[in-house]
Amino acid sequence: MPVFLAPWFLAAGLAAAIPVAIHLLHRRKPKPLPFSTLRFIREAVDRTRRSRNLTHILALLMRVLILLLLACAFARPKVRFASWLPEGRRTLVVVLDDSASMQFQDGEKTNFEKARDWVRQLLGSLAESDRVALVLAGAPDPWVVFPPISDHPVVLRALDDVKPGYGRARLVQVLSEVASRLGETGDTAGVELHVFSDFQESDWNATEAESLAPELGRRRLVLFLNHVRPMVAANAGIVDTAFYPPAVLGSGTFTANVRVHSSPDYRGPNSLRLFVGDKEQARTTFTLRPAQTVTESVSGTVAGEAPGLTGRLELETDSLAPDNTFYFSLPRFPGIPVLLADGNARGPGAGNGTQDTLFLRYAIQPRGRTTTLFLPRIVDWATFVSSDPRRFPVVFVCNPPSLDRTVAAKLTEFVRSGGTAVLFPGNLGALENQLGQLEPLRGLKVQKTVLDEETSISLVRGERPSEIEKRLRAFLPGNPTFVLRRRLLFRGLPAKAAVVFQYTDSSPFLFEVPFGKGRLWVCSVSADRDWSDWPLTPFFVICQQELIKNSAQRNLPVLMGRVGRPFALIWNENATDLDFRLTSPGGRARMVSVTRKTPDRPVVLGGFYEPGLYRLERRGRVTTVAVNLPPEESKLTSVGRQDLAFTLRAVPVYQSSDWHEQQQQLVNLHLGRPLWPLLLALAFFLAVTEELFANLRSRAAALPEALRQFLRRGGRAA
Repeated sequence: MPVFLAPWFLAAGLAAAIPVAIHLLHRRKPKPLPFSTLRFIREAVDRTRRSRNLTHILALLMRVLILLLLACAFARPKVRFASWLPEGRRTLVVVLDDSASMQFQDGEKTNFEKARDWVRQLLGSLAESDRVALVLAGAPDPWVVFPPISDHPVVLRALDDVKPGYGRARLVQVLSEVASRLGETGDTAGVELHVFSDFQESDWNATEAESLAPELGRRRLVLFLNHVRPMVAANAGIVDTAFYPPAVLGSGTFTANVRVHSSPDYRGPNSLRLFVGDKEQARTTFTLRPAQTVTESVSGTVAGEAPGLTGRLELETDSLAPDNTFYFSLPRFPGIPVLLADGNARGPGAGNGTQDTLFLRYAIQPRGRTTTLFLPRIVDWATFVSSDPRRFPVVFVCNPPSLDRTVAAKLTEFVRSGGTAVLFPGNLGALENQLGQLEPLRGLKVQKTVLDEETSISLVRGERPSEIEKRLRAFLPGNPTFVLRRRLLFRGLPAKAAVVFQYTDSSPFLFEVPFGKGRLWVCSVSADRDWSDWPLTPFFVICQQELIKNSAQRNLPVLMGRVGRPFALIWNENATDLDFRLTSPGGRARMVSVTRKTPDRPVVLGGFYEPGLYRLERRGRVTTVAVNLPPEESKLTSVGRQDLAFTLRAVPVYQSSDWHEQQQQLVNLHLGRPLWPLLLALAFFLAVTEELFANLRSRAAALPEALRQFLRRGGRAA
């Protein structure tokens, strides 16, 4: 719909009558000429009259249009392409991205500070009666000012108080919630949604946005996507860290394998430092290429009697400070208790009666030292059958005399509840005869094979190597080799079984079956020298220790989480309703109440909104939890304008990169786009066209030579 800013110039359009009047006054009548034969002349005159009338009308139309276009151009018309925008009081909802990536330092200000300044300029352009709401896209409580109000000073004070967070932004989800809340009032037509964000790929769900667009269009909401991002986003950040071992057992060393990611604009050297407490223990340097992920390792040591290990990993300072630090908290134990059930033992001090566990004890606790990570305890068969093994995370059962229903039920329940049971055969023959009594091994067929003579064999890689086999191969120079005398052949393994090494005939050497929360391991040879010389090899020692570590890792409490995400903590206490005192890294303390269905389930905690070390206390027990940034916030990969427009094609979207561009869009939407430059250009084009047309029309047409001579003689025949 056109709007004229100077409508009085339209009166000049009456000048278009002048060419019409001139045309009517200068109409020429044919001049009669005496001629003897008029038939051919009449035909020529008729043709000439029709051509002359057509050219006169075209010239007249062009002259009239030129005058009308000039009159309209001086009236300064504007065209409103968005007539659905209200012309009276405006309603704006400002959605401000406060995710971690908005803390990127671009010059003297962060992206968040630039966005906040932009919002201030937008609010300053509003009329006093316009209503405004302020929503944060990544805050736990996003509704800073809602519903929209006309008290602009209140909105400005709230804007000054907000700060960027450390989690992810829920841009599409927040827009959906805003549309829903506005829809409850029934007044959504023409409401302006202004989103200020760097539009990280992790914060913008394209599928959800495409589903939301028709709803925004149906409610006639106007969407403004305001891009606040640097021209060059050079950043390197820690995205994840794996610790080995995942818990500190006693005193010793540990290794942190750190994954560092660089943004597409980053290139150059960097360094990684490891701090235990506040003391730097290790440092390594490396070089990063654009959009690269590298893994760097640093090792530290721990001593003393502290119940846990806490510290941090740091990169060199860059434009995005929060992802340069990774906090960690690892559980610490004096050692892992291990139960060795000897089926051939006759009680403590039985001498050779404990030969089935002799090599196991020395493999688990070399040279009998009590300072090692594993604390084995040997019991005879009667003690094992009458006791509860669940206080031990790992149980080795060697040469059992029987696997009757009582023993089978005990081992099954132990594994189901999260324990690890390792079964070794022996000369008593219970495994080959009664192994099918165990519920996890139903359908397994076992056959004992005795070789005619000692044979040196080499184990080969399994068809689908398990994780523990890969770790064992990292310590072994080649395929394990030892002398074999007898073994068990397994057929019909459970579907979930994982093989760790196998013989050349594809029969498993050792296999694992997950069951419930735990694992059941079965070995094809015994743990003593009657069946093979395996107990004399380093492979035997490494294998037993890796089995124990694997079991311990599965049952270790996880003490590291991410900002904004719920955290599951293993808390051993016979209670379902628990109250914790949670102290943030900044020293703010609050009480947190949680409920779990059963005492054996983990405790799910929330409220971690900033990175750092949190202190969790209950009944004198203290646990430290490390919280870090979501890894996606370090990548700094933004969604392009075209991609945003495509996902929101069902709704009018206006995108801008600064306040001036947005201001021009708002002027065009509310006042219209100027049309007079187009009208002037069209008038100039018609004027040039009319002049060329007039010159062509006035050019004299060439007459035939005979007619020219005839007219020159005055019409007399020769």
